[in-house]
Amino acid sequence: MGKHICTEIILLSMFLILGTASALTDQQIDGFSKFLDELVICKKIPGGTVTIVENGSTVFTKGFGYYDVEKTKPIKNETKFCLGSLTKAFTSAVIATLLSDHKSYTWDTPIAQILGPSFRLANDLLSKNVNFRDLLAHKVGVPSNFGALLVGFPENLTRQQFIEMLPYQEPSEPFRTKFLYSNYMYTLAAYVAEKISGKSWEELVREILFQPLEMDDSGFVTEVKNFNGFSPAFVYVDEKLDYVDKNLLYSVSPSGPAGSVYSTAEDMSKWMNFHLGNGSTSNGSELLTDAYFSELHKEQINSPFSENNLYKPIHPISDMTISYCLGWISSVYRGYRKLWHSGGIAGFSSMLWLFPDLKSGVFVALTGAKDNQHAQPIYAIVSQAADLLLGEEPWLNQSTACSFPAPWKEVKPIPRGTNKKPYPERYWNVTVSPDVYAGLYGHLAFGNITIKANKDGLSLTYGRFGEMVLLPVNKNIFLGYFLNSLSFVTNSDGNTRPFMIEFKFNTEEIVEILEYPVDLMRPQKTSFIKIDKLRNFNQRGVSNSLKPEAEIKGFRTALSMAAAWCLYH
Repeated sequence: MGKHICTEIILLSMFLILGTASALTDQQIDGFSKFLDELVICKKIPGGTVTIVENGSTVFTKGFGYYDVEKTKPIKNETKFCLGSLTKAFTSAVIATLLSDHKSYTWDTPIAQILGPSFRLANDLLSKNVNFRDLLAHKVGVPSNFGALLVGFPENLTRQQFIEMLPYQEPSEPFRTKFLYSNYMYTLAAYVAEKISGKSWEELVREILFQPLEMDDSGFVTEVKNFNGFSPAFVYVDEKLDYVDKNLLYSVSPSGPAGSVYSTAEDMSKWMNFHLGNGSTSNGSELLTDAYFSELHKEQINSPFSENNLYKPIHPISDMTISYCLGWISSVYRGYRKLWHSGGIAGFSSMLWLFPDLKSGVFVALTGAKDNQHAQPIYAIVSQAADLLLGEEPWLNQSTACSFPAPWKEVKPIPRGTNKKPYPERYWNVTVSPDVYAGLYGHLAFGNITIKANKDGLSLTYGRFGEMVLLPVNKNIFLGYFLNSLSFVTNSDGNTRPFMIEFKFNTEEIVEILEYPVDLMRPQKTSFIKIDKLRNFNQRGVSNSLKPEAEIKGFRTALSMAAAWCLYH
């Protein structure tokens, strides 16, 4: 089909049907398109894109929604969407290719043997034994610590400096015993790939994957100067659509190997067919031998995200997660083997399902954060498309797709954000002066937090984008509400819960510690030590002389506090 004709079809109907080998009938395709249109309305989806592949062909593509709040600029098939954690499969595929070229290394070679004896993680067990398989299957035992990634590390922090901070992230589970998702460990895996190849991770993805697969409209948000051609990112605040600042996408740096890829519907069809074709391009050229390619899809650790499983007879179908692979999740959907992953970044959400035994798959990307009411509709879209590919009667009809997860699960009312002010009225209801809390607090793994006192109380600044107003519950505990570009995190529909910040005093009633929820998945908070009394120390000399084992012990000495001050200044 010619490019000119395709363009006309896109402009007229907003969807494109290609190929003749599809088992889908015209009636099914038309029904799915109408299903999508109605779901967009009932779920108030700002916009997105869908592409379905089968037997090497793209059988359905549709862009929907608008670039702007005024709904005058429609999203098209060539519109770029940010993939978030779908990036991880690109990273694992790059590493598989490097291993196939460098036979002296395997998935199980300790990273220390590649980087040398200076490589360190939190303890000797991890430092000496962790390998690519552990990093890519989330088996290290270090928690997600996503709170520090959310606010963004300093703009000038290099990937190497980022890796040098990893020894100060302590594990919360024993090594290789439990699935704990970590963007940090994917960044470490990519860093090792850079050292093996002598090229940046971005160069490797371009040369190994984008170019041979002709994914010409894909790239990395960290390299984008302006976002022309990108879908905007939206959230709802008090049921009104609002933009998300696209500059927040830069917060993924320097951990881009965990979530920085952007792409289009057409390019993602090529990516799906690469995996459905066992590591080959559309013309049959083998990019990755089966011995290395097949490892990407093998189960590595059990029970990731099992809390989202669907089971009969409660639900009409079963969708059960089996294991995390290497950048993919293995599941069984309606009796069929399914490989999938989801992604989310700064107002974008995405999901990709593959059915390897049927050579078919579906990719969906939406504008709207996953936890901003879009987890349910994106699942409804991919499952509806999957049912058609599987030849099964769709278990979600128009009504239940709009109500999902009801009627099978109770749905609570969505708390609404407010456009009037992103936080409650300021107040100060404790006898302690705000000046007592003010100062600089540091952590060797997660950087500095600055607390400032003013006439209204306290404000918090953390990372590249994190600004908060703090409202006291008592003299120790404060509620933190994000301001400016991150305000939607604590003030948008479905997201109205503030962060809980705690200050700890010593026996002399002097604040020594600020507790911040760096790991958003667990109730435990991370201790940032107040370091503004270290003027009498030679910080740089101390930092250079300390060994990781001494520093890791939790900032219990003035020396380690001085090292923290030095590392982030």
